[in-house]
Amino acid sequence: MNAHTREDKSCDRMPSENHTDSPILRQQENGVFALMEAEASQGASVRDKLQGDYREIIGKSPQIFKVLQQIENLANTPLRVLISGKTGTGKEMVARALHKNSGRSGEMISVNCAAFPESLLESELFGHEKGAFTSADTRHIGRFERADKGTLFLDEIGEMPLAMQPKLLRAIEDGEIERVGGEKPVAVDVRILAATNRDLAEAVKDKTFREDLYYRLNMASISLPTLVERQEDIEDLVFCFLEKHRMLGGSQCSSIALSTLALLKDYPWPGNIRELENAIQVASCFVKGEVLLPEYLPENIRMYQRRSVSISGEISTPEGEQKVSVPLGTTLKTMEETFIRETLAWLDENRTKAAEVLGVSIRTLQRKLKKHRAYDQSEGKRTEK
Repeated sequence: MNAHTREDKSCDRMPSENHTDSPILRQQENGVFALMEAEASQGASVRDKLQGDYREIIGKSPQIFKVLQQIENLANTPLRVLISGKTGTGKEMVARALHKNSGRSGEMISVNCAAFPESLLESELFGHEKGAFTSADTRHIGRFERADKGTLFLDEIGEMPLAMQPKLLRAIEDGEIERVGGEKPVAVDVRILAATNRDLAEAVKDKTFREDLYYRLNMASISLPTLVERQEDIEDLVFCFLEKHRMLGGSQCSSIALSTLALLKDYPWPGNIRELENAIQVASCFVKGEVLLPEYLPENIRMYQRRSVSISGEISTPEGEQKVSVPLGTTLKTMEETFIRETLAWLDENRTKAAEVLGVSIRTLQRKLKKHRAYDQSEGKRTEK
C-alpha cells in the first residue's frame, strides 16, 4: 500500500516554474486509492458499525459520521425528514441514502418545488385527468402516485408557493391525493422527505411558510455541514472526483500535488461540494500528465487570498504577551483547536499553565484536548505541576 507523503505542508500561493518540490499525495494503483493505513482503518472502523449502504457519501470527518448515524437511525422508519443545508452540501444524496436503506419497495421520485410555476406544480405533484384544462390531452400521473410504496423527495420545499402548501398538507394528512379535474381521491403510500437551504423556522415567522406544514414535514431533521466545516474530507472528495472524471475518459490524472491540496483547503467554497466537483472537472480537462498541479485549478481558487485578523493575548504571563493570526472564515472549532495547540506548544506542553492562560479548568482543557485530538498522549509530555 502506498502511503502519501506529508514532508512539507508549506507552499507558495502561486505555482512555481518547477513543481518537483511538491510532494504527491495518495497515488492510485489500478484505479484504487492507496490510503494511509491509519486513516483507512480509522474511517473503516466507524463505518463498519453502520448497517446501511452509504458508499455514495464520501468522507471520514466527525461531521459526516454524525450525518451517517442520523441516516442509519431514520432510514427504516416512516418518519418524514427535513434535510437542511447550504447549496451544494449534498441534500439529495442524503435523501437517496435514506430511501436506499428504508426497505421500501417503490422508487424515490424527486420534484424541485422551485422549478415549476404554481399553475403547473399542482398537476406535477397530483397529476391531472384528460380534459382538466386546455392542454390536458391525456391523463397525467403525478409524482405522488409514481412514488407509491416508495419515497417522494420535495427539494427546495421552502420555495413552494403559499397557495400550494395547504394542498400538500392535506395530501400528507389524508394519505390520498386528488388529480386535477378528478372526482375521486386516490390512496397513496408515500414517505415524504423534504430539503431546503432556507431557515424554515424563520419563514414561518415571516408568514411565507405555513407553520402546520412545517411541523408535519419536520418530524425529524438532518442538518448538513458546509464543506469548510468538514475540511478534512476535501482530500477524499478530490480523489473521488478525479477517479470519476478519469473513468469518464476526461483525464489520466491520478494524483495531486500538496501545493494543490493546500489551495483547495484554503478556499472558502461558497458552493460547497458542487463547486469543488466543478473545479476538479475543469482541472481534469486541462491537466497534462498524471499530477494535478495548482496551475490547472480555476483562477478564482488559485488567486484567492484569505484575509486575516490578529488577536493579541490579553492575559499577562511570565513569558510575555503573545499574538496569533487567525484567517477570517475559520470555524470556531478550528480556531479553538489552534489556540489550544499553540498555547500548549508555547508552554512546553504544560497543561496546568495552559489551562490558567486559557482561563479554563484543567478538566475542561483535558475534555477539549480529547475532543479535538490535539494532544498525542503517546508522544507528548505531561507536566502538570
